[in-house]
Amino acid sequence: MAILEIKQVKKRFGHDVDALDDVSLSVAEGEAVAIIGSSGSGKSTLLRSVNNLERVSGGEIVIDGDVLVHTDESGNVQYPPDREIRRICTKTSMVFQHFNLFPHLSCLENVTLAPVKILKKSKEESAAKARELLEIVGLSQKADSYPDQLSGGQKQRIAIARALAMDPQIMLFDEPTSALDPEITNEVTRVIEDLVRRRMTMLIVTHDMRFARDAASRVVFMDSGRIVEQGPPKQLFEHPESERLQEFIRSYQG
Repeated sequence: MAILEIKQVKKRFGHDVDALDDVSLSVAEGEAVAIIGSSGSGKSTLLRSVNNLERVSGGEIVIDGDVLVHTDESGNVQYPPDREIRRICTKTSMVFQHFNLFPHLSCLENVTLAPVKILKKSKEESAAKARELLEIVGLSQKADSYPDQLSGGQKQRIAIARALAMDPQIMLFDEPTSALDPEITNEVTRVIEDLVRRRMTMLIVTHDMRFARDAASRVVFMDSGRIVEQGPPKQLFEHPESERLQEFIRSYQG
């Protein structure tokens, strides 16, 4: 059963820029789907459309049976009321490239804030869950620290714990390691790889080809707002069919 259905989604900026051009993608529960492609290929726009950070220009997105957006018979894009959108979007949780932690809150407070404010959980329950998540990302000792006391890799791991605190059904990662120094990238990818082993459903936009090859259950290659090719990592990286993907892989191999 697909937990996420993206059907013929389009996104146009202005009158002549098609960021997404008839994109369709089905994601099964427990899949870790890596989305790769050059800058400007539509990867992040697709991800942001799933949690309503971008409004699409056409198509349909269904999250665990709930319709986030669809296009009616007249070609009009239809979103549900804002309250329903917020409910649907709690099924996803996003980790951003630049962490987006609240600098005036401790790590523990960053992780507990959304469950208390949005899910209406008690502070005690949220704090207990947060400490479990900090243990999972290997930062239980940093509960009382503030973001400016952390390295970039530690900040991103806190951001992952914060996203997990919402108990999402789908995790969305937008270039989670691209703002990090290469030597500390591994500490973040190890956490994501642990989530893969836990069968967390994930969409991961990444430039890290090693991670896409070794950790993802499926790789999607995008170019010019379209999905050009997709399949198991071994198939895509060792036997790319399209000339565009062949060129892309050669560019990473030097």
